[in-house]
Amino acid sequence: MLGPVPSPSPVPIPPGSRPGASPGLEATIPIIDIRSTAHSVTVAALEDGIRANVLSGFTKPYNEKELPNLLLYNEEGLRLFEQITYQPDYYLTRLEIDILSRHAHQIANSVPDGAILLELGAGALRKTALILDALEAQGKDVTYFALDLDKPELLRTLAEVKGRYTHVSLAGLWGTYDDGCTWLKQVKDRPRIILWLGSSVGNMSRKEAGQFIRTFGDILAPRDRFIVAIDSKNHKLNDIRAAYDDRAGVTRRFALNALGNINDLFNADVVDVSSFDYNPYYNEVQGRNEAYFRCLKDTQVRIPSETPILVHEGEYIRFAFSHKYDRVERQVLWTAAGAYPVQEWMSQDGDYALTMLSWSS
Repeated sequence: MLGPVPSPSPVPIPPGSRPGASPGLEATIPIIDIRSTAHSVTVAALEDGIRANVLSGFTKPYNEKELPNLLLYNEEGLRLFEQITYQPDYYLTRLEIDILSRHAHQIANSVPDGAILLELGAGALRKTALILDALEAQGKDVTYFALDLDKPELLRTLAEVKGRYTHVSLAGLWGTYDDGCTWLKQVKDRPRIILWLGSSVGNMSRKEAGQFIRTFGDILAPRDRFIVAIDSKNHKLNDIRAAYDDRAGVTRRFALNALGNINDLFNADVVDVSSFDYNPYYNEVQGRNEAYFRCLKDTQVRIPSETPILVHEGEYIRFAFSHKYDRVERQVLWTAAGAYPVQEWMSQDGDYALTMLSWSS
């Protein structure tokens, strides 16, 4: 076992200055198309599904309307979300960087030489690079795969660390989470480490989260690991509320961009964005932040070939939630996934956890 390496620093890429993918990037960093007509969806089919969910969501009763959170993640939405992660109010990224800055060498110690490291929904790599830097310092020949459904986003993401490593190899997987799971079934000759950062698990219901993690556990061998980041309920209420409604208003722009995305998806004036405002609410009973649009005045939603839908002044439309987990709830989640926590790294205040899971007791 190698000794500790110096704690690396986050990749210094300020918001708004991410480099675009160079023309020759794909020649040096392969992007593997793992999309499957049997198990995946085309972009057109995905958009058809979102449109169908928009229609069904708007037709629900008063104050029960909801919209799919996938509306948030068009090109502009991804750019705005990255800006959110740089906001002082968004503590999740800060705490995750705190954990990785102090413990990246321990995480790297648990990654065998020759392993593959697959990250679900890679996004910006300033956090992941802390682990990759530690692996590089340990001289481990590891291949890092960034998984994403958006190919341009993969190219842009991997451009951030192009040429940074000698031992760590880089590649992109173009496809869905389901595609990634199917692809992993075919890669059995090397240790497999799954990385899921950003507390993205919170965007699923508690039942869905357990089922999702279990789908990967069903194909992982005893030597493989699943590393997941998860936020807790232990923060001050004002801090949680500020994280989802930052003082600079970036989260508000991120949310309202989703309504504009509806018009783009239908190529029509479906929603008058000015008729809505963004209203987050932290539900202490459920232990989750809930994101709503609040209708400012009576307005009609006009989906092509459909009867106009009236949304009343004061009506709320939910479009996302972010679950928080205390220690007991994390254990319940691991049990639902059939997993065993091998090691857990906490932020200094104990309010954010990075857990390594195994399916071998």
